Amino acid sequence: MKDITEYDLPIEERQVDVVHILKDGHVIMAKKELDPIADKFDWVNRDEIVDMVLGLRPQTDSNRKSIIAIFETREVRTYPNVSKNFTDYTLLNKSGI
Repeated sequence: MKDITEYDLPIEERQVDVVHILKDGHVIMAKKELDPIADKFDWVNRDEIVDMVLGLRPQTDSNRKSIIAIFETREVRTYPNVSKNFTDYTLLNKSGI
C-alpha cells in the first residue's frame, strides 16, 4: 500500500514553461529580463503561443512539464512531457531533445 495518494492535476494546472533563447544561447524566463530586448521577439504571435500552451497541457502528465522554446532565430519548438527536474534550458539550443 502506498503512503502518498497519487492523483492527476487538473489540466489547467499542468506546467508549461515558455522560454526565450537568444542567438548566443542565453535563456530568458522572466518578463523583466525580456522587456529590454522585446524587439528581438516582436515577430512572435502571442495568441499562437497561448494556443500552444493550452494544447500542451492535456499532453503533460501531472508529474512532468512541457516547454515552449522561442528562439531569436525565429523558430519555436515544443518539448512535451519532459521531466520536472529538467532546468538546463541552454541544452534546447544545442539539440533536439
